[in-house]
Amino acid sequence: MDAVNNNFDEAQNQTLSARTSFWAGHLWTISFSVFITVLLIGGFLGRDESYLSPTDGMGYALGIIGGSLMLLLMFYPLRKSWRVMQGWGPIKYWFQLHMLFGVLGPVLILFHSNFSLGSTNSNLALFSMLIVAGSGLIGRYLYAKIHFGLYGQKATLKDLRKDIKITRGNLGSHISLSPRIVKLIKHHEKFMISKRNPFMHFILLPYIYLTSKLARLNIYRALTNDLKKQANKNNWEKDMLGDFVREGKMYLRDYFICLTKISHLTLYARLFSLWHVLHLPLFVMLVITGIIHVLAVHMY
Repeated sequence: MDAVNNNFDEAQNQTLSARTSFWAGHLWTISFSVFITVLLIGGFLGRDESYLSPTDGMGYALGIIGGSLMLLLMFYPLRKSWRVMQGWGPIKYWFQLHMLFGVLGPVLILFHSNFSLGSTNSNLALFSMLIVAGSGLIGRYLYAKIHFGLYGQKATLKDLRKDIKITRGNLGSHISLSPRIVKLIKHHEKFMISKRNPFMHFILLPYIYLTSKLARLNIYRALTNDLKKQANKNNWEKDMLGDFVREGKMYLRDYFICLTKISHLTLYARLFSLWHVLHLPLFVMLVITGIIHVLAVHMY
């Protein structure tokens, strides 16, 4: 009984630690996202009452600052590729600034334009900026899919296969799995890590997602039923059964996350590579249209 209680305490401590780590690592991002969303909604709804003018005053200053932040985005790829900049601080801080400026720049320019369309050259600059900003969000999503955390190292199949062995081992060492559950897990693993053509993989993503969801629910349900049978057989208390169910689902969740990452790694790596090819000309287009807009405003 003491060994069981120790396992419960260990599992609960690991769960609490994981949750604390998650919120500590994501609290700033979530808060910042909520703030920017509220700011944009407020600016859009109050655009008719706004006193900002793109040609003078604060509205003009916001355009200059926002445009400057967009130009500063170039320093992140230069920091990665130029040898002379290799010693200019950790790359993750450059990446953080790159993402921060990539959000603040478009927000300031939207307030500069008062969320309204203007002349042809300003519209081209505005839409180029919005396209680049949208492309950046897509790139951030793909980046997270092929890295350990937002600022972590790039994931490899070798690392992920090692992780999946660890999570599978943790699951088996903490929870007694019936042959039926082991069979379900192996069948799901075989489906998820089977080799697929990247194009077909992309087309089949909805099918893979739904099939994976159904398989997970089936495994969760089978685990719960199996533990209930063990509880009845061994006269477990209700709290003990609940602890076992939570512990089992916790280790299954870790296993499924790792399995999904290894399943989609090749696809997202390919998509991220293609995104890089497309993102650069979009940024060049933004710089050109921005320069034309600035020249047109000050010359005519």
